[in-house]
Amino acid sequence: MSDNLKTIKELADELGVSKTAINKKVTDRERKLWFAKIGNKFVINEDGQKSIKRMFDRVNENQESQTENLEQKPNSQTENLRNNNENNADIKYILDIIEYQKEQIKDLQNTKDEQFKQLSNMQNLLDQQQRLALQDKKLLEEYKSEINELKALKMPQEDMKDGSSIRGEAQEEIERLKAQLKLSEEERNKAKEKEPVKIESKKWWQLWK
Repeated sequence: MSDNLKTIKELADELGVSKTAINKKVTDRERKLWFAKIGNKFVINEDGQKSIKRMFDRVNENQESQTENLEQKPNSQTENLRNNNENNADIKYILDIIEYQKEQIKDLQNTKDEQFKQLSNMQNLLDQQQRLALQDKKLLEEYKSEINELKALKMPQEDMKDGSSIRGEAQEEIERLKAQLKLSEEERNKAKEKEPVKIESKKWWQLWK
């Protein structure tokens, strides 16, 4: 096999991976650029080999980094546990404060509901008083109207009564005056009857006058 060309198995053995791992890393586009078939085997050109090696180098670096993290993790577990305990204490304190505030909010809500209920009752009582006042005013207006109507019906009768009384009194006065005139006339007549007849004597020369 040419030094510049390697089969998939040769490159996999060199990298310490399987042929399947190489096939999974390479895309169809890259396979067309890097792979060629010689006989019944696929070979990879030099550019493809370099690119595939870089792919697995990055994988190895990631694995090494993860290994270092795993090695450092046991050393930092104690510190993390202490930090977690402190954080848990802070979280518990905050949760207690939140719970206390919730209770205060609940009490305030209950107080607000009670005040609203009292205010609603007061408003209902005020509305009832206003309705009763309006009803009383309406009844008073109706009573006044009825009284005025009764007065209007009574006044003509009283006027008629007063007129009849006046006419009766006038008639009585006329009759009284007539009686007085008649009595005066009778008295004058009686006085004339009692008065002696006076005959004037005339001188003889006045007889023919």
